[in-house]
Amino acid sequence: MRRSSVQLLSAALVFCAFIAGSVRADVLFDSTNLIGLPTVATPSQYSFTATSAQALTVTLTDFQTPAAFSSLQIAVTLGDTIVVSGSVDGTHTATVAVPAAAGNYTLRVIGTPDATLGYGSFGVCVAPAATPTACIAADSFSGSLTTPSAPSSNTTSTLDSNFTATTAGNYTVTLTDDMFPVALSSALPPSGFVFSGGTPVGSSIPFGTPTTLSLTGGQSYDLKVVAVADQTVQAGLYGVQVTDPSGAVVFGRTVPVGGVGSATVVNDPGAQPLTLTLTDFEYPAALTSLEAAVTSGGAAALGVLAAAGSDANIAAPAGTLDVWTFTAAGAQPGVYSLTLAGGAGKLLSTTEVVNPPTSAASTSYAFVVNLPSAGMYQLIATDFQFPTSLASLSATVAQNGTVLTQDSSGDFTGSAGEAVVVVNAQPPTSGNGVFAVTVQSVPAQTNGTATTYLDQTQAVGGTFTTQVVTVGASGGYVVTLNDLGFPSNFQNLAVILSQGSQVFGKIYNSGSFPVSVTPGTYVLTFVATPGAENYGLYAINIASQPPTVTFTAGITSVTAGQPVQLTWSSQNATSCTASGATNWTGTETLSGTTALVVNATETLTLTCAGPGGSTPESVSVTATAAPPTGKGGGGSLDIGLLAVLAVVFACRFQTRLRGRACA
Repeated sequence: MRRSSVQLLSAALVFCAFIAGSVRADVLFDSTNLIGLPTVATPSQYSFTATSAQALTVTLTDFQTPAAFSSLQIAVTLGDTIVVSGSVDGTHTATVAVPAAAGNYTLRVIGTPDATLGYGSFGVCVAPAATPTACIAADSFSGSLTTPSAPSSNTTSTLDSNFTATTAGNYTVTLTDDMFPVALSSALPPSGFVFSGGTPVGSSIPFGTPTTLSLTGGQSYDLKVVAVADQTVQAGLYGVQVTDPSGAVVFGRTVPVGGVGSATVVNDPGAQPLTLTLTDFEYPAALTSLEAAVTSGGAAALGVLAAAGSDANIAAPAGTLDVWTFTAAGAQPGVYSLTLAGGAGKLLSTTEVVNPPTSAASTSYAFVVNLPSAGMYQLIATDFQFPTSLASLSATVAQNGTVLTQDSSGDFTGSAGEAVVVVNAQPPTSGNGVFAVTVQSVPAQTNGTATTYLDQTQAVGGTFTTQVVTVGASGGYVVTLNDLGFPSNFQNLAVILSQGSQVFGKIYNSGSFPVSVTPGTYVLTFVATPGAENYGLYAINIASQPPTVTFTAGITSVTAGQPVQLTWSSQNATSCTASGATNWTGTETLSGTTALVVNATETLTLTCAGPGGSTPESVSVTATAAPPTGKGGGGSLDIGLLAVLAVVFACRFQTRLRGRACA
C-alpha cells in the first residue's frame, strides 16, 4: 500500500475528475464531503491507496494531550461507501475491522475537544489484521482538532484553560500581542498566570517576554490570561504558547478580543511562502477599516495587513492556519475581497459585503468578475426556487466604485478589468433559498451564443458549498446524491446542478436524476445542514448513463428457413454486438434493420456498450418445420404432381365425352 494524499478539511472535502477534449470516462465527478457547522472543530482526513486486497485493523487513539476529547469518532470510506465507523470508549481507543479490498481509502476523524482547552490530539494506526499493532507508517497518521475561538462578547477576554506537563523540566510560556488591529490596552496591561491547584507557579507572566517555569511531569496546570482591547477601536488579538523542555508545543492558541470575529480555518498542505491580498472595491463606498492577519497556533502572527494591499512574505508552516479579519463600514456598505495563496494555489478566496453597524442583518452578497475588454455585457440574477422561493432578489454591478447602468435585460457597458457584482437577496420567511448570478456577453451581439465570465450560485439562509464541474464531451449522465449517515443523517440535504440561469436537476435528501450535457462548465450547489451531532457526510457522483437498447422482431414465429425482420436502436452507446445465432453474430451498427433467415428456434441478443457500461436486449423467434414433401400419407402435393394429375383427368374426361382415347 502507498499513501496518495493528506488533507485537513475546513468545511468540506471535495475532489473531482476532470474530463478533457473528446475523452469521456465512466465517472465525470466523484466527491465525498464531510460538513461541520462553523462552531465545531474542523474535521481531519487522511487518504491512502491499497494496491492489493488485505484485511486491515484501524485503531483511533485519543492521546489525551492536552486533555481527553469529549467525543472522538472515525469513519473509513472506500470510494463513496462507508466501510466501517467507530467511537473511542473508556480506554480512549476505537478499533475497527476493514475487510480485504483494494482501492482508495479515506480515514475521517471528527470530535469534540475538551471544552476548556478547545483542542486535542489523536493518532490513527492502520495495520494488517493479523498484526493489529504493526502500524503501516505510510497509511497511518496523527493530527489534532481545534474548536474555533469564539469572539469576545465585550472588550475584555479571559482565557481559562489548562495543559499537562508531559515531562519534568523547564517550560516556556509566551504571551504575544499580535497588535491586530491595534495593540491591546496599556491602561490595563494584559498578563497570564499558571496555577498548580490553587497555588501560583512563579509570578505573573507579562506579554512579550517568554517566561520559564519549572514544572512536574505528568501534572496538570491551570492557565489563565486576561486581556483588554483598546478602548477606541475595541478590538484585539493575542497568542498563548507553552513549550516543553524539548521545544515541543503543549499548548497553543490565538484568542480574539472585542470586535475581532472568529477566524476562518484553512489547511496549508506544506510549509511554504504565502501571499495575503486585500482589495477594497469601494462600492458603494470605501470601507473605513480593512485589515487581516494570519496566525498558526499561539505563535506570533505570521502576517498582518493593516489596509488594502498585499503581503507576499508570509512564511507559513504546514497544518492549520487561522485567518482573521477586522472590517468596518461608514454610513454606506462596502465590499472587499481576501485571498491567501501559495505555490499550489489558493487556500482561501472570499468576497464579502460589510454593512454599517446600524443596519439590519446582511442579506447582501458580492462577487468579482474579470471583464476581458470594454464592451456590452449582461448581468442575470436567477432565483432557483430551491428549496423554496426567495422573498426578493436584485443585483447591481460597479467598477472603480461607480455603478454601471443596466437596462431591463440586465445589459450594461463595462471596461476591461475587475467589476464587482452585489446581489441583495431576502431569504424566505422559513427555510432557505438559492440564487445564481451570471455575467456573460450579450447574446444578441455574439450571434446568439453567450460567453460566460461569472457563473456563481449562493444559498441564502443556510449552510452551503459549491463545486464546479467541467465537461469536455457531450453525453448522458446520472447525478446521484447519498446521505452516508455519519455520524448521523443530515437535517437538510439537497443539491442542484445548474449552468448560468438554467437548472438541469435537483435532489432532496438522497436520489438521482438523468441529465444530458454539452461541453462547458456547470455548478453543483449543495445545501446541507448537519443533524444533532453537528457533522454530516454525503457522496455526490456523476457517471455516464448506461446505454439503452430497443430491439424487436417483426414476428416471433416463422417457418424454418424463412426471414424475420429485426429492428434496433440505442442511446449512450459507442458499439453494439450481435449474438445468439450463426448468422447473428459480431459487430452491428448502433441502429438499423435487417432481414434474418431463421433456421431454428433462437434467442437473438444485441448488446450495446458505452462509457456507462453495457446493456443486452434479447428477442426470441420460434421456427416451425416446413410441410413434408413426397407421395402417400395424405400429405401435401407438389406443383409437378398436380400438373400430371390435371393432364390425366383431362384425358379421361375427353375419352368419356368423345368415346376415344387421348392422343
